[in-house]
Amino acid sequence: MRWRPHGGSLQRLLLVGLLVPLWALVALMAVVQVVQQARFNAAAQDAALRMALTHWPAVLPGDTSPTQEPLAGPAPSIWYRESSLDGERLAGSDALPRLPSSGVVVGEGVVHFYLAQVGHRLVRVAATLHQPAGVDGGPGAGNAVVRQLARPFSERLPNIDRLMGEGGGLRAVLLLALVMTVVAAALARVASGWLEHASASLTQPDAGGPGQGYKGPSELAPAVQHFGELQQSQSRWIEAQRRFLADATHQMRTPMAVLRTQLQSAIAGDVHVVDALHQMLHTVDRASNLANQLLSLSKVEQLKRMGELPSVNLHAVAREAVMELAPLIAAKRLDFALDGPDEMTAPGDAALLGELMRNLLANAIHHTPVHGRLGVLLRNSTGRRELLVWDEGPGIDDAVRQRLFQPFSAGKGGVGLGLSICRQIAESMGAEVTLFNRLDAGQVVGVDALVAWED
Repeated sequence: MRWRPHGGSLQRLLLVGLLVPLWALVALMAVVQVVQQARFNAAAQDAALRMALTHWPAVLPGDTSPTQEPLAGPAPSIWYRESSLDGERLAGSDALPRLPSSGVVVGEGVVHFYLAQVGHRLVRVAATLHQPAGVDGGPGAGNAVVRQLARPFSERLPNIDRLMGEGGGLRAVLLLALVMTVVAAALARVASGWLEHASASLTQPDAGGPGQGYKGPSELAPAVQHFGELQQSQSRWIEAQRRFLADATHQMRTPMAVLRTQLQSAIAGDVHVVDALHQMLHTVDRASNLANQLLSLSKVEQLKRMGELPSVNLHAVAREAVMELAPLIAAKRLDFALDGPDEMTAPGDAALLGELMRNLLANAIHHTPVHGRLGVLLRNSTGRRELLVWDEGPGIDDAVRQRLFQPFSAGKGGVGLGLSICRQIAESMGAEVTLFNRLDAGQVVGVDALVAWED
């Protein structure tokens, strides 16, 4: 399972992620250098002690025999002792303890190393058995003695000056690590500044469009641009909803005020009760129609946020809408025709597409004269699919045509939401709805409402 950070500072994450491994590597190299230096110092000290035993001096520094006064000055850094086999000191420093019995050397020339305590200092001691030569230079003339030579154990420990010197190389490693630390801190600060700039780009709209003024990392540019587009889209949607709610509130006030007036007139007896009830029923129908259209608009917003839409059979939706409005067609004795392929489909929502069809058909029925003709035509043209609702209405003025798609802008009667809903439903399904006059020999013979989907 891949680890992902949850929360926290990106700058801190970058610094920790870069500097912790870096300084861990520096620490490892320092430990290796210390170990190597300690091993080198130990080998060098043992070699020096062995060499000093080989070249035993005639006058021993630090000799504190009873016949000689102690030497003045600082304590010696090397101690000598010459003892008999039973441990009696013959020469050298009395501070250097005799050779432990467990460490008695055997054989002349064999060097025995061990640790001992001289005062409060830990020392490294080298001891060997020495057979003095006779008067004529022959061996075995004198008694064998034990010679001990000691140096401070601290000489075996690594020296910071040597570690940091040219030979150790640790100075260069530390300098390089410090430089890399400064560079990593600078890069983390730059990255943090880029993120702050990206945050400012998200909160401050650009005059040239979403993401045009962004100067941060290129990896974040698409996200900043996309977020800016979402902000602009959200702002436009909120403004449109604000205007729509203001208009809807104003429009809903009108039927409620009319209904109140009608009730007051019926209570006062100014109009006949039956006539007042018919008027109130008409007002209630108008208010219900407005409420239903407002609900349809809310469904359109939901459809816009759905993303990918399923395919809908246009012929089936058109046939269902025609069956629902058949009483209105029959009441005006209209000649109706539904033409087009049975299996023609388009992306959309069946319920809202039915609302679109009912609105267009209701407008066509309303404007078609009695005994006139109207119909629905489905056709699959090259590169587009079309749904056409045609009638024999009186036509639409060019100045009025575009205004009819605005909310609460009706031509004659009604509340002016039908065509606005039609356009919003079409746009939510990736289609476009247009109205235009149908001409014959230069004369307007009807109105066509075209809904088209581009392939």
